Amino acid sequence: MSTPDTAPQPENHAQRHGLAVSLLRGLGLVVLMAAISAGTAFLIVELRMNAIAAATAEAEDDLTALRQATLDEVAALRAELASTTAELQAEVRRQREELEAEMKRVQEAAVAAGVLLEQEGELTGLEARLKEIETLKLDLKSAREEMDAKLQALEASLKDQLASSEQETAAALSLEMSVKGLLIKAQGEVLLAQVYWAEGNRGLARDELAIAHQTLLDALQAAPTADKQDLQKLVNLSESTKAALILDSTSARDQLNLLWHEVSARLSR
Repeated sequence: MSTPDTAPQPENHAQRHGLAVSLLRGLGLVVLMAAISAGTAFLIVELRMNAIAAATAEAEDDLTALRQATLDEVAALRAELASTTAELQAEVRRQREELEAEMKRVQEAAVAAGVLLEQEGELTGLEARLKEIETLKLDLKSAREEMDAKLQALEASLKDQLASSEQETAAALSLEMSVKGLLIKAQGEVLLAQVYWAEGNRGLARDELAIAHQTLLDALQAAPTADKQDLQKLVNLSESTKAALILDSTSARDQLNLLWHEVSARLSR
C-alpha cells in the first residue's frame, strides 16, 4: 500500500491568499463608506441646527419689534383718549353753565311773578296785573322754547362727542343731562301753572301741572338708581299738588310754590 501525499498544493494556497486580500479590501471599502456617511450626516445636522438658530433669532427680533410697535400704538391711543376726554369735559362744563344761566332767568321770572301777585294798590290794579301776567307768560313761553332748543342741541352734541369715548362714561353723562333737562322742563311747567292759577284760569293751571307731573315721572324713570329716591319725593309732591288744584283747595297756591322750590333745589345740586 502506498502512503498519501500530504504536501501542500501551491495552487490552493495562492487562491486562499487572493480571497483574503479581496475580503480585506472589501471590508476597508465598507469602513471608508461608513465613515464618509457619518461625516456627511454630522455636517447636515450641524447645518440644520445653525439654520434653526438663525430663524429663531430672526423670529425673536420680529416679535420684539411687533411688541414695541404695539406699545407705541397703545400709548398714542391713550394720549388721544386723554385729549378727547379733556375737551369733552370742557364742553360739558360750558353747556352746564348755559343751563344754569337759563335756570337763573326762570328763577328771576318766578320772583317777579311772586312780587306781582302780592302787591296791592293803584299801581297793581286788575288791568295792570293782567297785562304783566300776559307779558310774563310770553317770556315763559320764549324761555321754554329756548330751553327745549338748547337741550336738544346739547343732547345731539353730547351724542356726537361721546361716540368715540368709552360707552360707560358716555351713558352716564347722557343720562345725567337727560334727567336735568327733564327737571328744567318741569320747573318751567310748574311756573306756568302758577301764573295760570294766579290769574284765575284753573283749567289751564291743572293741565299745565299735569304736564309737569308727567315730566317728573319721565325723569324718575330715566334716572339712575341712586337718584330715584329724591325724584320720587318730587313725584309724590306733584301728585298731592294736583289733588289740591283739582279740589280748588286754599293751599293750592302754596303747594305750587313748594313744588317749584323743591324742583329748583333739586336742580341746584
